[in-house]
Amino acid sequence: MRLIPVTTQKQYIPSADYLEQPQPSIDRFSPELETRLIFRDVFLHHMSIHELYEAGLAGTSITLQPHSLVAKLETLYTFDNPDEIKKFLLVNDYLIEILLEAPSHIYKVFGEVPIYLELHRDPEEGWDELFIIIKSPYGVEEAARLERKLAEDWFLERMKDTKGKLNLTEEPL
Repeated sequence: MRLIPVTTQKQYIPSADYLEQPQPSIDRFSPELETRLIFRDVFLHHMSIHELYEAGLAGTSITLQPHSLVAKLETLYTFDNPDEIKKFLLVNDYLIEILLEAPSHIYKVFGEVPIYLELHRDPEEGWDELFIIIKSPYGVEEAARLERKLAEDWFLERMKDTKGKLNLTEEPL
């Protein structure tokens, strides 16, 4: 499939052999003119081309670059060590989707709380893991209950998608 620059895109007509190819990981066009190819692996809901430009996520084509998405993550999280975390995310770009959807689930359970990303490494053991740190204003028992609720409602379903590279925890403010 070829990508057409957004500025010249009017209507997309797939080639005849398109139906024989494996389905790409994107939603097809909807009848609305502004809603075009939107990556479902990145967003929980459809965004129009206009919304993508407003969010600073689209350039001259409809392909969303990992660097732009990592920049979007910087608006949602406080990075503990920004350079290392950015490199880690570019290598493990499958985590970006999960990290983009996490704040809405966290806020639903904990309310509007600060969220941090911390990278933990053990070179001797050969592992590295990114942690979502939820800064909670709650007491120990309530915070533990809310963390369990978040895990049960959302994170346990996504855990297999993290490939052991992402975890979450709660810490007091």
